[in-house]
Amino acid sequence: MRRWSYVLWFLSFVFPLLSQVAFAEVQRFRLDANESQIIAKVNDPFGNVVNGALRVRQGEARGDLDRLAETGSVSLVIDAESYNSNIGLRNQDVQEYYLEVKQYPVIRFDSTAFQKSERPQSPKEPFQITLKGRLELHGVQKEVIVPLRLLYQTDKIIAQGSFRFSLEEFNISVPRLFFLKSGNQVDVDFRIVGERQP
Repeated sequence: MRRWSYVLWFLSFVFPLLSQVAFAEVQRFRLDANESQIIAKVNDPFGNVVNGALRVRQGEARGDLDRLAETGSVSLVIDAESYNSNIGLRNQDVQEYYLEVKQYPVIRFDSTAFQKSERPQSPKEPFQITLKGRLELHGVQKEVIVPLRLLYQTDKIIAQGSFRFSLEEFNISVPRLFFLKSGNQVDVDFRIVGERQP
């Protein structure tokens, strides 16, 4: 009888712990458009780097930080018409002739896998994460690999990173000025902020 009492006590102690591990909380974060920023960098025909800012329209990140490979996901919708290089005529050309925003008003990113996730040594340091995802731009979908640093706070996440793609991959004409051609490679730097949801 005493043995069964011990077994029951043991199970009543262990099962709640196991359930916490097995069903850890999946947290959800709504991405903050005002705090988030995406910068696309490309060389102009004279070799100067042109920085174009894009605005996140909406997005969400979710997952359990202990099980990102199984539970993590990220989705972003970016307003293509928000492209801003601080030069009005250039903005108009990029929006109308290259991004063709009337036909393709948004750029989308959806993660398909968390390839790598390294926990930080302390809460003040970021996670090191590598995302695989599907980028939809100019009506074309391509797989991209995105390395990023994720700083987790109690009610907020901040993700920063960069990746590269070519204009031709997405059927975007490489801009020209007479016989001079702009760069084909686009470097994207991003800072995405998410607010935790109940």
